[in-house]
Amino acid sequence: MKNVLLIGSELGKGGAERSISLLSYYLEQEKDINVTLCILSGTGRERFYKTCSNVVFVDPPASTGIIGKLKAWRYRLQKLREIKQQNHIDVSVSFLEGPDYANVLTRQHEKVVLSIRGSKSHDKEIAGMMGKLRKKLLIPFLYKKADEIICVTQALSDEMKQDFGIQPSKLKTIYNFYETNVIQQKCGEPLTAEEEKIFTRPVIITSGRLHMQKEQDKLIRVLKNVRSRSDVRLMILGDGELKPNLLQLCAELDLKVCNWKGNYEDADVYLMGFQSNAFKFYAHSSLFALPSSWEGFPNVLAEALICNIPVVTTDCPTGPREILNIQNLPDTPVTDCIRTPVGSLLPMLNIIDERIYTMWAEEILYWLGKPLPQQDDFGMLTERFTLKAMLQQWRQVLQK
Repeated sequence: MKNVLLIGSELGKGGAERSISLLSYYLEQEKDINVTLCILSGTGRERFYKTCSNVVFVDPPASTGIIGKLKAWRYRLQKLREIKQQNHIDVSVSFLEGPDYANVLTRQHEKVVLSIRGSKSHDKEIAGMMGKLRKKLLIPFLYKKADEIICVTQALSDEMKQDFGIQPSKLKTIYNFYETNVIQQKCGEPLTAEEEKIFTRPVIITSGRLHMQKEQDKLIRVLKNVRSRSDVRLMILGDGELKPNLLQLCAELDLKVCNWKGNYEDADVYLMGFQSNAFKFYAHSSLFALPSSWEGFPNVLAEALICNIPVVTTDCPTGPREILNIQNLPDTPVTDCIRTPVGSLLPMLNIIDERIYTMWAEEILYWLGKPLPQQDDFGMLTERFTLKAMLQQWRQVLQK
């Protein structure tokens, strides 16, 4: 029996939180694995995804200022050491950089595995003097102390080798996995009468927190171009600090916006907030768009394909080109459109460029005017992300 500890920062709505929660749940079903999920960052208890039964919360005392935060981290490390000792942990696996540090610093006799969820080289939030310190010193120190590093894309694995000097023997790529049957079942859940009214016109949908990484403002600018030739709407799922900025931008572009409260309003852009079932909206949409500047393995893109809707996406680091299975491309982002049977890989939107905006608009219009791709075309891509295949790879990591 292997005693496995999974370490995360919180039980939130994000992709890393989804992955660690579901991994804990399905590992618990394995007869030869005893799994504990440890959450480090406070008192939040709300679960958005299934988890294993044994979830331990480390609740550090409330802290302010540098001294307070240092005391809180010392408390977390002490508690994590106790959890590893009490549960006789054989393998500890952490998700995201904060838990990664905690995992490495509390190493005892167990195998230490770090799961890299997103690009470090391209993350704009790793900036300034502290960002340079992290990239040049802290991150290389962290990753070199691990026994094994799991990357969610091959591009991330390449980044670890090239930019941070990690030995190839430590690196392994395991894609995210999806409960395909559950997603397709949720696609069939009915819309409310008010929600149905939104889909009386074609809808482009996107999903993600309202954050500079996701570049929803650029997609709104593209919509303005598309709207001159197609009576289409844009639906944005997600919450975040940039919501006021998006509302202001819509006003500047003379686009009617609906800040969704459950009642239909005629609009061009619908800000829907967090939705517990995004898939029923995917199922009624004509096209999914991912305008991000960087990702790890964008779950929303893979989930849109599982829902059998075509996609348009930036060639951001990392994930989209691997999800669409486009190979033999240079390391630099594409500058022209690459079209596949189920969607298009397009240039980045992080810089305002009318040529690129026009290219995006033309490609959106192409997919809006085209019959839906064949279901087999979607299946050829999404069968790579099955629960069975990914769990087998995780078992190999834990048992080795």
